[in-house]
Amino acid sequence: MLVGLSISLIMIGAYAAVGFASSSTPKALWSTNPLSITFSGSGGTSSSGSAGDSFKCAPSVTGPIALKTSVSNPAKISLTTSPSTFTSCGPSFNTVTVTAHCLVPAPACKGSYTGTVTITKGYTTYSPSLSVTIVVT
Repeated sequence: MLVGLSISLIMIGAYAAVGFASSSTPKALWSTNPLSITFSGSGGTSSSGSAGDSFKCAPSVTGPIALKTSVSNPAKISLTTSPSTFTSCGPSFNTVTVTAHCLVPAPACKGSYTGTVTITKGYTTYSPSLSVTIVVT
């Protein structure tokens, strides 16, 4: 009986430790998620569209923070952020401009794409990522 009680107490302690650790892991908070960017691709490789957003981390993360982008068809369209680095994430919101840019001539650029913007510090990523819907008309 004493062994069973000891094992139960150890398990409760382990679950509590995991719960406390996961509750202190920083999370990304985006003002607008998903973000939509729609623009005309008639200018071909000079065509682009932008949208603004803001983010923070809770709890705050200090040190250099970078925004990493990806897009569903990198041969046709690129996704960038300005700025792409910050000194911290939280407690205040950081403002960022997200820009999609055509990489191919006008007719080939038209379509719908998806992208993501992820907050990183070194090899650590903070979720959720920003989902970006891109429509080129």
